[in-house]
Amino acid sequence: MISSLNKNSLYAILLLFCLGFTWGTSFSIAKFAMESGITPLGYSFWQSLGPAIIVLIFALIQNRKLPPLNSKHIVFYFICGLLGIALPNLTMYFSASHVPSGILGLIVNTSPIITYILSLLFLIEKFSWQRSSGILLGFLGIFILFFPKLSNYSEYKWMLFSLFTPFFLASCTIYMVKYRPSKTSSIELSSGMLFASTLLILPLVIFSNAFHPISFPLNTPDLFIIIEIILSSIGYILFFELLRIAGPVFYSLVGCIVALAGLFWGYIIFNENIKPIEWLSVLLILSAIILVTKKKINDQS
Repeated sequence: MISSLNKNSLYAILLLFCLGFTWGTSFSIAKFAMESGITPLGYSFWQSLGPAIIVLIFALIQNRKLPPLNSKHIVFYFICGLLGIALPNLTMYFSASHVPSGILGLIVNTSPIITYILSLLFLIEKFSWQRSSGILLGFLGIFILFFPKLSNYSEYKWMLFSLFTPFFLASCTIYMVKYRPSKTSSIELSSGMLFASTLLILPLVIFSNAFHPISFPLNTPDLFIIIEIILSSIGYILFFELLRIAGPVFYSLVGCIVALAGLFWGYIIFNENIKPIEWLSVLLILSAIILVTKKKINDQS
C-alpha cells in the first residue's frame, strides 16, 4: 500500500507535469498569436481578464460566494498580480524583441536557482545538498537544451535586463508561500490575482492603444486567444495548488517541464527529431525532479 507521503509526492509530480505541459503549450500558442499580429500587451490583457472570469465562475460554483475582499486579501492579490504576471510579462516582452527566444528561455529558467536562494534567505527551506544538486541538475539540463543558441549573441545589457523576469517570478513564488491567506482555496486566490493583474495591465493597454477586440465568428488569432484563456485558467489553479502542497523549490522545476514540452511539441507538430544531447537533457531534468521530490512534501491545508 502506498504511504501518505508517497501519495503526496506522486500528486505533486502529477501537478508539476500538468502545469509544465499546460504552460509549455501556452508558449507555443502565444508564439502563433504574436506572429498573427496581436500585440504583446493586447494578448497579455486577455490572458489576465479571460482566466480571471473563468476561474471566478468556478470559484462561485465551488464555494457559492465571491473570493474574500478584505484588506489582507486585496493586498495579496495585487502584489501577486504585480510580481507574478504584470512585471515579468513586461520585462519578458521588452526583452523578447532584443534577445533570441532560446536565450530568453534559458534566462527565464534560472528561476529555480533564484527561488532556492530566496527560500533559504527567508527561512522557508533549510539547506539540503540533495535539493541543491537537483536544482543544479535541472538547470544543467535546461542549459544543454539552449546552449547552441548562445554562440552568436553579445547583447549582454538586454540579457541582464531580462534577468528581472525570473527574479520577479521567484519573488512572487516566495511571497505566495510566506503570506498566503489561511482558509482560502487555490481557486479563490487565482481569481483574485488575475483580476488584480487585469487592473494593473488595463491602463497600459489603453494608453498604448494596444487593445485587441475579439469578434465572432472567430478568426485564427482570436481562436488562439480563446484557447490560451482556457489553458491559462487551468494553469493558474494548478499553480496555486502545487505551491500549497509542495512549496516554492519543487514548483520552480516547472520550467524544466516547460522545456520538455517544447521538445514534445517540436516533435509532434514540426516533426523535429530529438537529438542524443537532448535526451541527455531530458535525463538530467527527470533526475532533478526525483532528487527534489525525495525531500518530504508537506501536505498543508
